[in-house]
Amino acid sequence: YSAPFNEQVFFDAFSSPDLVHWTKHSRILDTSAIKWARRAMWAPSVIKNKDHYYFFFGANDIQSDKQYGGIGVAIANNPAGPFHDHLGHPLIPAFHNGAQPIDQFAFKDRDETYYLIYGGWRHCNIVRLKNDFTGLRPFYDSTVYKEITPEGYVEGPFMFYRNGKYYF
Repeated sequence: YSAPFNEQVFFDAFSSPDLVHWTKHSRILDTSAIKWARRAMWAPSVIKNKDHYYFFFGANDIQSDKQYGGIGVAIANNPAGPFHDHLGHPLIPAFHNGAQPIDQFAFKDRDETYYLIYGGWRHCNIVRLKNDFTGLRPFYDSTVYKEITPEGYVEGPFMFYRNGKYYF
């Protein structure tokens, strides 16, 4: 769903057995389930961990650390929802290394470590997630937020691993 910021308050999903015929799953997550979100819910990234699906999203389009919002996480037993707030507050509620907390991408590495790559305003961070997605884990050098901004970056990170190489 795409709308002006104040109207963009829910997510729909679509499924298909053949990529030709589609089923719409309406409002799999909305502001009634995420009490701290009030507007600008966007950029979903869903990842499965054990028997649950975790839905990362941006909300409220915060422009400074004085505003409340950021990156949230919701949980469901099915990728078509319904999803429910996993924490009751944003997972990443503030700017770090200049990165606006939006446009998150969940990534599971080969060693079963989960990461969240995110950021706007021409800055991109990577964080390690706790295995239950209730918070962040420091890297081995004790930092929590590592800036990994590539040249020309604006927003919308994505990563995958194929044939021995990471593509970002």
